[in-house]
Formats: sequence, structure tokens, C-alpha cells
Amino acid sequence: MNKSSYIFLLAVVAAFFISCTSAKPAQKAEATDPADVQYVTLDTMVVMPDEEVIAYDTPLTYQGTVTRDWDLLHTKLDLSFDWKNEKVIGSATLTLTPVFYKQSSLVLDAVNFEIKRMTINGKLTSAFENTDRQLMISLEKDYKKDDELIVEIDYEVQPRATPLVAGGAITSNKGLFFIDPQDTIPNRPQQIWTQGETQYNSQWFPTLDSPNERGTQEIILTVSDTMMTLSNGLLISSTPLAGGMRRDHWKLDLPHAPYLTMIAVGQWDKVTDYWRGRTVDYYVDLGFGPSARKIFQHTPEMLEFFSTRLGYDFVWPKYAQIIVKDFVTGAMENSSAVVFGDFIQFNSDDIIDEGVNDYIVSHELFHQWFGDLVTCESWSNVTLNEGFANYGEYLWTEYKFGREQADLTRMNELSGYYNQAENGAHPLINFYYADQQDMFDAHSYNKGGLVLHMLRDLVGDDAFFASLQEYLKRNSYSAVEVADLRLAFERITGQDLQWFFDQWYFGIGHPILNITHTYDEENHQLQISIEQTQRDQGFTEKFILPVEIAIIDENGKITYKQIRLDQESQRFNFELDAEPSAVVIDPRDILLAVVHHDMPESEYPVRTLAPIAINHRLSAFRMMDEVEPAIIDQLLLDSSYTMRLLAIYHLIEQGDVDKIYAIAKNEKNPEVQYYILESLSESDPQKAKDIAVRLLERTDKVPIIYASLLAVAEVDIDEAMHWVTHFEGSESEALYVARASIAARKEDSITLDYFFTDKAAKLTDDYLEEYIASIALFLSSQPAAVQQSGLNKIDSPFFLNTKDPEYRRFFLITGLLRQYSLEEDVIYQDAILQTINSLYQKETSEYLKSILKDGLGDLLD
Repeated sequence: MNKSSYIFLLAVVAAFFISCTSAKPAQKAEATDPADVQYVTLDTMVVMPDEEVIAYDTPLTYQGTVTRDWDLLHTKLDLSFDWKNEKVIGSATLTLTPVFYKQSSLVLDAVNFEIKRMTINGKLTSAFENTDRQLMISLEKDYKKDDELIVEIDYEVQPRATPLVAGGAITSNKGLFFIDPQDTIPNRPQQIWTQGETQYNSQWFPTLDSPNERGTQEIILTVSDTMMTLSNGLLISSTPLAGGMRRDHWKLDLPHAPYLTMIAVGQWDKVTDYWRGRTVDYYVDLGFGPSARKIFQHTPEMLEFFSTRLGYDFVWPKYAQIIVKDFVTGAMENSSAVVFGDFIQFNSDDIIDEGVNDYIVSHELFHQWFGDLVTCESWSNVTLNEGFANYGEYLWTEYKFGREQADLTRMNELSGYYNQAENGAHPLINFYYADQQDMFDAHSYNKGGLVLHMLRDLVGDDAFFASLQEYLKRNSYSAVEVADLRLAFERITGQDLQWFFDQWYFGIGHPILNITHTYDEENHQLQISIEQTQRDQGFTEKFILPVEIAIIDENGKITYKQIRLDQESQRFNFELDAEPSAVVIDPRDILLAVVHHDMPESEYPVRTLAPIAINHRLSAFRMMDEVEPAIIDQLLLDSSYTMRLLAIYHLIEQGDVDKIYAIAKNEKNPEVQYYILESLSESDPQKAKDIAVRLLERTDKVPIIYASLLAVAEVDIDEAMHWVTHFEGSESEALYVARASIAARKEDSITLDYFFTDKAAKLTDDYLEEYIASIALFLSSQPAAVQQSGLNKIDSPFFLNTKDPEYRRFFLITGLLRQYSLEEDVIYQDAILQTINSLYQKETSEYLKSILKDGLGDLLD
């Protein structure tokens, strides 16, 4: 199981309980609308609903596909860098030919370039105009189809950002970024990296910067010999130069869109795996090498799974994944070389579960087929990139962790889409928008994947994946629109699917279904009435929906019926010998539809325990005013990990400490014990200590050890110190912090110097607050002289050699103020006050001084 199956599940469970605190409507209805539950949506580009969404009926600009006059065959770049001035010094050689019509001019995208020299087929030319956005080049003759044009441009450019739409998925259009170019920030690497989507690579090399263009490329990078480089394709040579420099030559022989071109320069730990003889490289920050395979876990297995499932092997000559600083989006799917923000980076010791980053790694990897091999021809069609990548997450999760876990992630997708649709829905294929950024939203991502899920169910698994194979084979290395996808499915299935694509890709919104059902005892008939009410929201008035119905009898037996919705109001009758215990619409949770189902309360327990989709089970549990103990007992034995966790959470909410404790003692899964430990720590520290000791005896998971040590310390500091000795050889910063926290509570167990070692100076932010609080706790128990010595450490590397020293001093200040308020011994309290006074006098930040003043007022000098 991955992070989602534990941390994410806890969030799901907690969200359901939080939602229960709100008043229920007088008329009870099944809340199958996942918008009722709020989760964090973290996607490749951190897609979240905008605070202000442009309504579809606002006059907007038609955004068609860029006309291609020229075909860009090959790009060769020879680049070096002026770090001081943050400039690219380049020579670009572009090979082109007319697409069809003869051409006498060429327009290249090149933003703010200073052109030093230009040649056309080897002849020097000055017949061009530089508009600061484009190079408009006049040619010496007409070029016909198949005529070859070679343009060589020597240039310098300092990439600059311009304002972007607020709330967009990408936060800068600068294209190429220098990180700490002067090497002035402590513990900060020097880097260069690029981000080309949407059309930002023309900020650093001249090109035809549109998604329907594609060509092969080679990039030569001249860098310091201390630096590593990465680009698309393979490194074909690396040549040492005089003066400590080096020349790396990267080449990609397969054509791709210009926005997928990337480079990265810097220092990383590099770890290599292999898949079918090809390298699978992981570039992580220095020091994170031992965790690289955990950070990018399952990548080779994903390559095999997607290649096999699609019936179309991964085509690129290598696969590299690199983490950079200050990345302007979540991740970017550059062909064969994916860039990630450093939010995905962690120390493997600090992670409980496997596959923590699977969601984003699988997303970017699926793009290598959908987005890179086959690319949307315009941003209006970007769901052909992003919708597929989102569904790639589902496919991987379903394969690796099971259908239930995949359906939980689908609930998250639904929630993100519904939230946005409420504020402004638009067609999935959207030709009217104000800015390209507008298309990178919860429609293109979330809805796009959800529609593919329905299409898969409509045609069946075999036909779905055969159709995807047909789509990839027919359109490889080319740009597509949604009609190409439809035609691939129609060729394979023999069906006319225009109706499906019309309503889901070109229609607006989604169905909103009001459903009632009654049983006619006299005629032994179940009557189901369904009304489509989405017209009121301005959505497509009528959807055609194949719908499955599960009818559950009094013995729990399920009978499935199939119906077709094609009218705004319909009624369906089914012959039944007895009244059903429950009627479930869409029991496998396939539809992208909000369902309001009016039903008797007696159905809630039946649905909660029935083998139907997890969304229905969670919703039914939530709708019960009171949950019978017998239901909780059954859920504790349920095969569903989610429902077991839900039952435990219910017991925690009810404060049934004894039962929770009994469950924890008998539980075999240490992660569940860990979950219970956190709740017992507040309600019954002694019982928590007992569970903590059990965990310390059986687990090697650092976060669990960390929490267990602190739980033991709350009851018995000597026993906690005993357990700490078991882990003294660990390199984990979490356990280092735990030892500091525990030792700070025990007199004479450590000295002040313990807190200011080289290891302490390198602590990450994850445990910083806890660690500095331990320093404050230690100082509060020491004589005034020791406290003053501690104050002098404000000038130590621990507080100074960091990106944000004020951040660390803030924790020290708040920790000392807390200890002052808790201290009962007047002598120690006076010593703490004297230390705080000295700190106040030294403090240069007016903000931090105000915190001290607010905390102690006139007691400060």
C-alpha cells in the first residue's frame, strides 16, 4: 500500500466524520456527491479550483490550432551560460522545410533575444526584424515543399518573466531559471533548469513554439566540470575543456514538440536502475542518493506495466527523473527527462509506506505516451495530454494497490472537478479561453480522466486498451485532436461513439440525477424514477447514460439490472417477489454524475456492509445518525481496509478507550497501531505507552519509532531513555530529534553542545520546530549561566547557515515563552526571563520583537 492507503485514507475518514457535524437536510438523501468531502488535490501541476473563474458565456477569444507553414525537422543548440548576469549565450541551427505551400519568409518565436549573427543556408543575412517576441526573417527565394532551409542564429538572451493569470498551474513563464547563480545562499545549490510548457522555451532558444510542431534535437552544453547536465535523449559525448570546463553533447533522434525540450545543470546524487536494458536515472539533491529509489519507487515496474497494458512499448532511449529547486509547477513530462519540484523529496527513513510518490511518478510517466509520443495539437485539446495522465494514475493504483484504493483516488478527482464546475463549467474541448493557463484546470485533468473511466466501462477493458493501442500506433510522433481518439475507438469497436464524445467532450457540465424508488407490494414491482435536473445549472440538458442498478434482497443477495437514461425524466419497473433491502444506482461508481437518491434510513446499514464501491459505503455510513455497535463489530472484520479504519475512527470519536486499546493490542498491522497510538496519547497516556512499547519491539519504521519514543517519554522518561539507546546508531534525523526531545526532559542527560552539532545544523524543516522546542525546554531547566551560553548560540551555524534564520529564531522565541509560562519555580522563571530579555535586546527582526513584547509586555527591558 502507498501513502494514499494510509495517510490519505486517514484524511478521507476524518473528512467524513467532520462532515457529519453539519446539520442534515430534512429529507434524507444519499450523498454520493464527493464534493461534500474536501481533500487536498495534488496533481502534476497542482490543479485546484480558481477563486475567480471566468464564466463560459463571457466574451472570450477563439483559440484555434496554430497554422503550420514550416515543418521544423531538427534543432541543434550550442549553449553556455553567464551565471553572473543570468544569460544564455547560444548558437541555434534550425533545419526546416515548407509544410505544403511555398514560403518566402520565416517567423520564429524568440522572446527578448539579442541577435549577434544569422545565416541562411550558410550565407550571412541581416534581412530580419526582431520584434522582441519573434524573428521575422525574409528569405532570398521561395522555398517549396521538401526544400531544406538551414537557419543558424548566434544570440544572447536573459530570460525574463511576464505576468501570468493568477491561480494558474504554472507560476512563471520565464522558460529558463538560474537558481542561486552567485552561490550566495547557504545550503542552496546552484542550478539551471527549464520549463517549456506551454510555449516558454522560446524564452531561451529560437523555435516554432507551438504544440503541433515537432522535430529531433541535439543540445551541447558548456559548463563547469563540477556540474552535471541533463537533457532529452542520450549523452553521446562529454569532452573536458581548458579552464575546468566541460562540453556535454545530448541528442534525441525521435521527434517531439518544442515545449518538451529541457536542460538542467547543477549537482545531484544520481542513482541508476534499468528497464529492458535502458537506463532509468534518478537525480536527487546531494545527500538524498540513498533515498532515490524510494522517492521514485516502482518506476521500472511502471514502465513495464504501461508498456504491456497499452500494447505499445515505451519509445524513448532512456528515462530520467530529476528534482530541482524552486520549480514553478508540480512536475513536467519532458520527453525522456521529467522534472519534479523538491516537494516530492524525502529521507526514506521518514516514510512509513511504499510508493509515496506513485501518484505523480505514474502521471508523468503516462505522459511519455499521451502528451509526448502523441501530443495535443492545441491547448484547447490539452485534456488529451492531461486527462490521460490523470487516468494513468488510476490505472497504476488499480494494478498495484487494488480497485478500492484506485476508487478512493477517483473520489478525490471528482471532488476537485465538482468544486470547479460549480463556479464555472466549460466544455472539455474548449476553444474559447482568455489565456493558455486557463486550460490547465480541473476539467482538463480531473474530468478528462473521469470521462476515460466511463469510456472504458462502456466498451469493456479489452476494447478500451485495444483502442488506445490503435490511437497510439496511428498517431505516434504527431499532433492530435479529440476526433482522432474517437475514430480509434470506432475502428476497434465498430460502434458509433459520436454521442459519447459530443456530450462529454463538447458538452458542458455533468448529469445531476434526482432519484426515488418505491416498492408496490400488490403488484410485486420495484419502481425507480430518475430525473435529470442539470438544466438548472446551465449544463447540457440531457445526457445519454448506461446505468447499472444493484438490488439487494433481505439476505444480502445482489441482482444487477441495466438501464439507459436518455430523457430528462424516466421511470423503470422491475418484477420482484419481495421488497428489497436496498437499491443502489451505479454500484461500481463509474458515472461522472451527482446523484441525489431519496431512500429510507433502513438502507444505510445495508449499503455500509454491502460489497459495493467504497464511495457508496462511506456515504451510507456518514448518513447514519447512530451507528449500531453490531455494525462497527462487522466493519472491524471487513475485508476493506478503508472500512476497518472508519470503524476504528468511529470508536475514537466515541471515546471508547478500552475497546480501542483492545483492538490495538491484537492488531497485526503496525500502521493501524500507530494510528491508534496517536489517539490514545491524548486520552490515556498509560495505555498509549503500552502500545508504544509493543511497536518499538516490532517495527523499523522511523516515524512510528519517533512517535512511540515520545509516547513512552510522556509516562516514563527513564524507560524512554533506555529505548533511545537502541537507536543510537541510526542516521535518521527524526530519531536524533526524538533523542533531543527526550533528553531535554531528563536532568543532566546531555549538555548544551549536544544541540549544536554538525548534524543539527543540517536538519530539515520537517522536525525543526520540535528540535528547537527541545532547546528551549533544555534551557528552561538550566541555571542562568547555561541559559546565557545558549543565547550566544544564536550566532552559531545552526541559526545562521540557513535560508531563513528568522524562521529558526521564531521557534526558539515561542519555545522560551511557553516554558516561561509553564515554569513554577521562581528562580528558574527569573532565569528564563533574563534569557528572553537578552534575546530581545539582540533581536533585529521587528516582527520577532513584537512577539516577545506581546508575550511578556512590561517585563521586558
